[in-house]
Order: sequence, then C-alpha cells, then structure tokens
Amino acid sequence: MNDVFDTMRESMEGVRMRTPVERIVAAGRARRRRKVTAIATGAAMAGGLSLVVATGFPQMNAPSANAPARDVHIQLAAFSVNSNADGTVTVKLTKEQTLDPATLENALAQAGIPADIRINEFCNSPADIPGFDQVMSSDKEQDGRVVITIDPAAMPADTKLIAGIRTPDYLPDNPSRFGAVFGLARTGDELECTTDLPR
Repeated sequence: MNDVFDTMRESMEGVRMRTPVERIVAAGRARRRRKVTAIATGAAMAGGLSLVVATGFPQMNAPSANAPARDVHIQLAAFSVNSNADGTVTVKLTKEQTLDPATLENALAQAGIPADIRINEFCNSPADIPGFDQVMSSDKEQDGRVVITIDPAAMPADTKLIAGIRTPDYLPDNPSRFGAVFGLARTGDELECTTDLPR
C-alpha cells in the first residue's frame, strides 16, 4: 500500500497549489447544485479549425511554467489525458460534465501542451499559423466521448493551443450546432475574442 502512496507523491513533485482552497470548495459546492448536460459534435471550419463540444473538468493544480513535459496519465470522470508512445497526447472528453477550463489547461501543460481555454468566448489569433491539421485531430466514440489527439512536436515554436467552448445554456435559443473551436496562437499575441458564436 505504501508503494501506491509513494508513487502518487513522486508523480506530484513540482506541482504547486495556485488556487485558494476557498475557491476550490466554492466551485465544488456550485457544481453539486447544478447538473449541466451537453451534446458532442465534430465538424470542420475555415482555417483548419476542429470543432468539438466538451464540458466538465474538476480542479487540478498547475505545474511550474518551466516544467518539462512528462509521461502523463490522468483519468477522471470528466476527462482523461494520456501520453502515447509516439509522443502524441490523447484527450478524451465526457460531454455530460461542466467544464473547468483551468483544469484542462493544467492537464495539457503537464503533457507539454500550452493552452488557453475559454468558456463562451471564442478567440482568433492575429497571426496566420499554418499546420494546425498536423497538430490536432478529433473523433467521437460510440459512447459519446470526444477523442482529441494532439502532437506537441508538430506545434510551431512559441505557440499555444486555443479553444473556445460553448456551454449548453449559452444562447440556448440560437439553433447553431456549434460546440467549440480549437486553433493555434502565438504565445505572446493578444487574442481577438468575441462572445458571438462563430459561423
């Protein structure tokens, strides 16, 4: 039994608590008071962006900004992030959960993928960054989970993954099937963001 705890302790080295405990407790209580569901879809968009719906991630702590990528295997009810032998990272999202963007960002950071995740806010990079189709692909499993495969080695230097995710209750009268958009941005660029749903 001690071997399990030792392994867990070693896997968390370098992880620092950056979120106040009161905020984590408040977020947990808020999640228990509501149950949000969503559908998952996949599509393509101009500029080589991949669309998916994904909601729900419990809070996790972020690694240091300079921490190297690790062999990551995170399995939670809302999502999983797994490093693959070929260097890619597989992310599986469960549609029936409420998304905590910081949790997804932190999990991706542990796997060596810088990311900026927004809820009901959709951003574009001011720079045209080619090659997104080499960085990310998405699919949908029979159980409704959205599967994303990311190749960190294909990301151009000084870029990050960006995502805008629509929650089920956002603009519910809008018939658009849009769920989310993923793309690339330069790390230091100021993103062009809007709360309007992309067409």
